Amino acid sequence: MLGMSSPPPPGSGWNPERWPGSARPGRSGPPSPAPLSDPLVPPDLRGWFDRVSGVVRRSMVPLLIIQLGVAAVSAVVSFVLNPALAAAPTAQPGSVNSLLLVIGLVIALAVGVFAQGASIYVAVQDASGREATVNQALRFASGRAPALIGWGLVAGALTFLGFVMLVVPGIYLALVFAATLAGVVTIERGTLARCFELVNRRLWPTVGRMAIAAAGGILYSVVSGFVVRALTEQGSLNEAIVQALCAVPVGVVAVGVAVVTYAELRFHETGQAFTDTLVAELNR
Repeated sequence: MLGMSSPPPPGSGWNPERWPGSARPGRSGPPSPAPLSDPLVPPDLRGWFDRVSGVVRRSMVPLLIIQLGVAAVSAVVSFVLNPALAAAPTAQPGSVNSLLLVIGLVIALAVGVFAQGASIYVAVQDASGREATVNQALRFASGRAPALIGWGLVAGALTFLGFVMLVVPGIYLALVFAATLAGVVTIERGTLARCFELVNRRLWPTVGRMAIAAAGGILYSVVSGFVVRALTEQGSLNEAIVQALCAVPVGVVAVGVAVVTYAELRFHETGQAFTDTLVAELNR
């Protein structure tokens, strides 16, 4: 039975003192198994799926509100910039089309960063039984936005260089940052070095989880792409709206993947990081 996961109970996170064999300060020996009842820390792969779906169930309403806000901005930006995107290959530096593209990218980045920080806050708070409002989440996100933007740009540049120089380093960097960057920056207030530290301790299980998430996202994108093309006219406002709405479920699930994968890596680092640990760090 210890190899099977079970749904987490309502209420606050796991208390390590109630888990036989839990790691404690000064304790030596093999790593402790992950608890079966922590709402964010999975004991195994099945538990990972359970915890991700648990995040979606618990925080569905605020996460949908956040993602719908992202979708609204995305639809407008995409529609307005569609002519500029079409002319991008021949656009000259400093031209109107180039400036529009830069403005659109800045807006998309700012909205994405706020959504990411707010979503992490909501998911962790809700998992601990502390209901979070969208306004609280946005206030929290505003404080983390500069760090998320800065480290996100550095991570994006490194990943791009990794793909350009050799594909494998790019894949590795994308994996590391997708699994940990949001959690490290918003919860720990850490740097990129911390991302590598967490993932490298548990590389192959993390590769497996992120590969599953990526495969699901690609499959969904292919199917939603057919739907968009079947229901809308290329370049129209309807196309931009439907594309943005199709991205909403992906955004909600991606929050669960990021939070649960990060929580799992934190636990396996010391055996002492649980949902209540993440909440305490989030609110310090």
